[in-house]
Amino acid sequence: MVFAKLVSRGAKSGYTLVEVLVVVIIMGVLSTMGVASLQRAVANARVKDAAVNTAAFVERVSNLSKQRNEVLCLRIDPGDCHKLLVVRDGDGKNCSGGSIDSLTIDPPNTFLDGKPKPAGCGPFACPSSMVNWLSNANNAPTKFDWKNIGLAATPNPMDDDKSGGICIQYGDSDVYGAVRKTKNKNWVVPMWKVGNDFTQNGNWSNWTEL
Repeated sequence: MVFAKLVSRGAKSGYTLVEVLVVVIIMGVLSTMGVASLQRAVANARVKDAAVNTAAFVERVSNLSKQRNEVLCLRIDPGDCHKLLVVRDGDGKNCSGGSIDSLTIDPPNTFLDGKPKPAGCGPFACPSSMVNWLSNANNAPTKFDWKNIGLAATPNPMDDDKSGGICIQYGDSDVYGAVRKTKNKNWVVPMWKVGNDFTQNGNWSNWTEL
């Protein structure tokens, strides 16, 4: 009787190969889900930081224009989509003067200039009503002009329906940041969104202020 009990206990000890495989598969699925969530959280945090830092930089450029009594423009560095240059308007009034300051955001964040990759820094992801300060810097509305009426030299939108600013993308993902200014504000607002639903790209309804 005792021998039978020992044999019975021995038969139940350990795990079968199928049970081990099931546990491994479950752990793999959970790990994959965890890694994906972590990657998205990192992307969100980094693009938010880039938007906030860019907004602060824009305010600095605005103050610089006032201090120097000089019209300034923003340009993406031709050789680096992560770098923003502050250039003088120049005698030709075409924002072709020398660079006096710069901002670099951490890769893989990139500034968007409306051009398709790899020829440019990426298509514009902000609402179509927004004037892109980086691709239209040779036009008057996109210049930081110390003669602007008001406290700030940031470019003023031409009407209430439009806004101006800068767009940022985290690598090739659907995580975006933006710096936005509307007509009724003297300051810029950092923005953020996840997803690129083209049916909503005409407005800011799916963006969040930071």
